Amino acid sequence: MLNISRILTAFAVLISLTVAPNPSLAGETDALTDLLKQIDKQICTSPKKLMNFYDKEMVIISDDKRILPENRIKDYEMMIAELQGMKCNNTRTVLSGNADKTFGYLLVDELISVSSLHSTDERQHSVCTYVFSKDSGQWKIKQEHCSSLPDYSIVPGDDALYYFHNPVY
Repeated sequence: MLNISRILTAFAVLISLTVAPNPSLAGETDALTDLLKQIDKQICTSPKKLMNFYDKEMVIISDDKRILPENRIKDYEMMIAELQGMKCNNTRTVLSGNADKTFGYLLVDELISVSSLHSTDERQHSVCTYVFSKDSGQWKIKQEHCSSLPDYSIVPGDDALYYFHNPVY
């Protein structure tokens, strides 16, 4: 048990060094992170507007599945219809990124939380790569690839879906 504690402590220190704000990235990636924030505002209110943020040749990969933007929008609309008093909260930490005049990318650690009046808080913790291209002067997402991570902030007694959120238990 002592070795696991040491490993987790070392891992936490390394992650905090990686996640620490990097002022050199700020100017280059602000427009890209702002675009993701605009998308976050639309997900729980008007998902059809999401198509305005995607390149026409958009590719979404979530874990090992390819998802069409149209199907993702339908999923969001179903979620809105089913969950009363739904609240969405997206927390992102930019791990790396770069942008030039026509191309950009972000590597982010993100935690998405959806709660409603009559359901358990559902969280998805992922590491995602977003690739952006400029189309008529506007940044658009061209490719999104997210890999799920276990959410270690959830403990067995707090959430009935603990083993779903944490496949490595």
